[in-house]
Amino acid sequence: MSSRPALTLHGETLRVGARTWSAHLLGAQTAAGLRCVRVALYGVPTYTVWLKISPNTDNHEAVHALEWWLLSPGREDGDIIEVM
Repeated sequence: MSSRPALTLHGETLRVGARTWSAHLLGAQTAAGLRCVRVALYGVPTYTVWLKISPNTDNHEAVHALEWWLLSPGREDGDIIEVM
């Protein structure tokens, strides 16, 4: 039995200032002990990113990382966001 926290990002609303995005999981895989999750962020603009997640990362930490990324200048569609 796995003790990894469940990620329930699908449908999660991300808020950055007055703007909002809706997260939708597109796929996931495990590589070298890390979870790699492809996430579409629907809003204006819309992005698709990869989350590279450590085994102990929970949903709150993943949402926080996505919101931090949305605040960051220079963000680009297809970026890889590491959540360790």
